Order: sequence, then structure tokens, then C-alpha cells
Amino acid sequence: MNLNLDKNRLMVISFALSIGFWWYITGSIDQAVGVLVLIFIHEMGHYLAAKVKNLRVSPPIFMGPLGAFISMEEQPASARDEADMAFAGPLLGTIGGVITVALGVVLGVPALIGLAGWAFWLNLFNLIPLAPLDGGRISMAIDRRMWVLGLPMILWLLMSGPSNTYGTVVMVLILFNAWQDIQQRKLMQINYPQYFDVGFKTRIGYAVAYLALGAFLYWTVSNPMGLVRLLIGLGL
Repeated sequence: MNLNLDKNRLMVISFALSIGFWWYITGSIDQAVGVLVLIFIHEMGHYLAAKVKNLRVSPPIFMGPLGAFISMEEQPASARDEADMAFAGPLLGTIGGVITVALGVVLGVPALIGLAGWAFWLNLFNLIPLAPLDGGRISMAIDRRMWVLGLPMILWLLMSGPSNTYGTVVMVLILFNAWQDIQQRKLMQINYPQYFDVGFKTRIGYAVAYLALGAFLYWTVSNPMGLVRLLIGLGL
């Protein structure tokens, strides 16, 4: 019980410390708290998916410019389990962004629509097929060699995203971790090939889901008012 209390306390403390960074990036403490809440929703997707699979994980820990993560105390049994947990984060994070836009429309608060823009961009960024990003883990249920697409994608997103003040540092950290992950996966393919034994229908299903979510997020990022007009057109 004390251990769980410490983990929950660490989550709250890391959340509070991260406010300063996002306050600097967004220029508003309200937006900073909002971004972190939406990141929390994203991480809870991972957390809840892991719990469904009876895996021991910690509550989300926030890391300022690096977003947040959940610490896994045991590894998933297969690439499909890994992909399930990875996909749940951007899926729930995207739903949180859509709800935020809907609230902005209903309440007439444009700041909420702008806040959702951060959520959509961060979730799109996370779909890049390079570990430790979620896309790198989702790709394990499609084709582990999808990392070859990751480099041009990360360069494009970091150059065209809403902020690039810390982009170089983030890119270097991601690429360093991605290189380590690629080497580890090669060894796993040799020593533990059954981990990647995912059925053809599952691979196709994940490919369709990955592309669909990525396309929606790309649309929301490249056409910020498109979702607003869609929701209004639906009678919201």
C-alpha cells in the first residue's frame, strides 16, 4: 500500500513540475494544465489496456518536454499485446481531443479548441513508427521493419509542428532509443521468434487501424477548424 501511495505521489509531483515547462511553451498556465490533462488521458489508455491484460504498471509519470510514461513491471507476452497497449494511448488521447473540441464549441471557448490542437499533434507525433514512441510498438503487430519510415516522418513533424524549441533534443533522444530498440528486436527475432507470431488478419487489422487513426490526426492537425465545422454540421 505504501508503494502505491509513493507512485501516486510521484505522479502528482511530476505533473506539478511539468506545468512550468508547458507554461513556457504554451504561454498560459491554463493551457499548460490542459495539455498535461490530455497527456494524462493518453497515458491512461496505456495504463487501462495493461490492466485489462493483468500486467503490473505504474501510474503515469510526467517528464516535462518528454511528455509522460507508465513504467511496466513486466513485459507483454506477444507483439500483439504490446501493440494493444501502445495503440490504446493515442486512441484514448484522440478521443480526449475530440471531446475537448466539442466542449469548446458547446461552451463557446476557443481556448479549448486550441488546446485540443496540442493533443492531436502530440498523438500524431506518437504514431511515428520508431520506439519508444507508440507507433514503434504498434508496428510490432504489423511489421517490425516499419522503422525505416520513421526517420523522414519524425523530421517532417518536428519541422512543421507547433513548436520546435526543443525539437533537436527530442529527436536525438528518440533516435538513440530507437536504434537500441531496433538492435534488441533483431535479437528477439532470432532468440524468441514466437513473440512476433501475429496472424495475418491481425496484421491487416492493425495496419488499417493505424492508418485510419493517423489519417484522422493528420487531418485535424493540417485543418484545425475542420473538426469544428464537422461538429457544428452534425448539430452540436
